[in-house]
Amino acid sequence: MTVPLVYKANPKSAGQLGKFSCGVSQLQVTDARTEKTLGVRTHESKPLRADVSAGSDPAVWVRDGVQTYLGQNGLSTAASGPQLRVSLEKLRTSESIWHRSSYEAHVFLTAQLQGAAGKECWKGSAEGAGDNYGYAGSIVNYQETLNSALDAATLQLAQSPGFQGALCSCGPAASARR
Repeated sequence: MTVPLVYKANPKSAGQLGKFSCGVSQLQVTDARTEKTLGVRTHESKPLRADVSAGSDPAVWVRDGVQTYLGQNGLSTAASGPQLRVSLEKLRTSESIWHRSSYEAHVFLTAQLQGAAGKECWKGSAEGAGDNYGYAGSIVNYQETLNSALDAATLQLAQSPGFQGALCSCGPAASARR
């Protein structure tokens, strides 16, 4: 089974972080996973097992999701802000099939804010999980579950100690003030 990774914003996510007083100049995402399989499908009563693969670029999906989620929460793109570099370390789904299916997804990200001349101002990591229930093999259920896990990881990153402070103290404008 192949699942196209498409990020769709959850309107309930808006305002979860409050307002940001500074923004980022750029968001870069890399896929650092060694295991490229997205997940596995299993049947609870039979010895059936099948791999699930991503039908699109996971790094693009993470970039779209992180950018949209942070944008919903007031983080703007500003020429004077630091660069936000995110690395996708883990992306895993599981589907357990019986009469219907239960879905789980886990996303693990590392991130850093880099200011002028590549100076690292903040570094952190976050893990997010999502779950869902519905028809077996549902692309929509996979996407909703994955997007929920990405939102949870992005929320955790943005709430990490020092992240919001580094946004304002790390950019080129902050370097010029020093």
